[in-house]
Amino acid sequence: MIESLPDRARRRVREELDRKGVTQPDIAGQLQWSQSKVAQKLTGRTPWTLQELESLCFVAGLSPIEAIRDQGLEFCTDMTPTEFRLFERLRQLTPSQLDAVIVLIDVASNTRAQERRAAAPRPKRGPRNR
Repeated sequence: MIESLPDRARRRVREELDRKGVTQPDIAGQLQWSQSKVAQKLTGRTPWTLQELESLCFVAGLSPIEAIRDQGLEFCTDMTPTEFRLFERLRQLTPSQLDAVIVLIDVASNTRAQERRAAAPRPKRGPRNR
């Protein structure tokens, strides 16, 4: 099952807070929230607002984009918001739905299956000598 965006952000923020050893009382003190509110936000009992996401990311030392982005997908930072939304929608498709989309955009006939997967960016080449 694909992790929802709020769940992904919550998990990522919690991981970073744990890694840095930041406790719920620390968070409550920095944000001037009750410890109960911190616990409810970090466990998912209550949803986050965008402002709360930004506040918790600040304490964790993350940008909100880092919190919602899947780790290992750093290339997404170069995407426009529209490209990122399209990418997220494609990731939610089942394999058969994705195959249908690939056929529709004619990627399958021009590439091998392994070439359709995300890879590390290729180094840019300098100008050619003539």
